[in-house]
Formats: sequence, C-alpha cells, structure tokens
Amino acid sequence: MSKAIENYIDIAGGLTRIGGNKDLYRRLLGKFESSVNIEGLDAAIAAKDFEEAGSIVHAAKGAAGNLSLTAFFEQSAVLMEQLRGGGVPKDEDVRLFRQLYEETKQAIDEYLASAG
Repeated sequence: MSKAIENYIDIAGGLTRIGGNKDLYRRLLGKFESSVNIEGLDAAIAAKDFEEAGSIVHAAKGAAGNLSLTAFFEQSAVLMEQLRGGGVPKDEDVRLFRQLYEETKQAIDEYLASAG
C-alpha cells in the first residue's frame, strides 16, 4: 500500500468500524466526496454564517470519522472547534481543511483503483 494512502486512510480502522466488509467499505469511500459540501462551506463563510459553516464541517467530520480518514477528521475537528457556537474560523485552518479534503479524495481514488 502506498504511503499516500496510509497518510490519509486508516483502512484497518475503517474496516473494523463496518465489521470487516471490504465491499461495503469501498462503496462508502466512493461516496465520501458527495458527503462533504465544500461549496456550501465556502458560501457560508463568505456570508459570515458561521453556524451553517459549523454544521457543514460537523457533517464532514462525521463522514471522515466513520471512514477512518484520519488527517481530514483531525482537521475537521480543529475547524469544528473554531466554529462552535458561531465562532469565526481561521483562514489558515479553512485552507488546510480544503487541502486535506482534496488530498483525501486523491488517496481514496488511489485506494479504490488499487483495490480492484
């Protein structure tokens, strides 16, 4: 397994969460991208609707946690803490959230391609 995959996906942890069903895990990973509303997050932040942004990040954090997408989950938790109660997020943390989302999607695509 490539280091890129290992840096973003805890496959053993993810499989444990769903009872070891590899086919189900692959299907759920394939749906990850649709479970994160990056455009909605950008719009909420632009509108200074930090409660809505918090809801979007909370959903992303849940999806990442359920799939054991460790780096993205951890950054989601950082951003979630900033947005709690309508707080203003740090630009750097929003940027890192987006970056890790993209890198996690790439790792998922690589894993799915290699998993056959």
